[in-house]
Amino acid sequence: MAHEQEIMRVDSKGRVTIPAYMREELGMKDGSYAAVRIDREDRSVTVNLFAGAHAKLVEMKLKISDRPGALARAARTLSEMNLDLMTSSSRTLKKGDVAEWVVVVDVGQSGMTIDEIRRKILRNRDAMAVEVKELPV
Repeated sequence: MAHEQEIMRVDSKGRVTIPAYMREELGMKDGSYAAVRIDREDRSVTVNLFAGAHAKLVEMKLKISDRPGALARAARTLSEMNLDLMTSSSRTLKKGDVAEWVVVVDVGQSGMTIDEIRRKILRNRDAMAVEVKELPV
């Protein structure tokens, strides 16, 4: 059966417990990360396994040059550090000058500290600033 449904009660803090057999089937373990998405039109919420319990996720907000290839070079820098890019979004802040790239990466396999990662990103000629925030475990 591709789809299965359970009716669960929401507690006073807005939490819903995912049944154990569903967590097991999806590979969700203590410490795993889940992505929760709302569909306002359908009035529904979807929960997906985002990263396993071994992951160490951080959100990085980079200010980069707003010129062709800058984002690709910044992504290559992350790749060279063995950072697993999980999700990202970008936007122009000042056309032809500054853009913002917000990424969530798994730093667990890099073997580097957050400060080492920040310094290496700033050595990239396109990166002007970087803020790093560890996501809660």
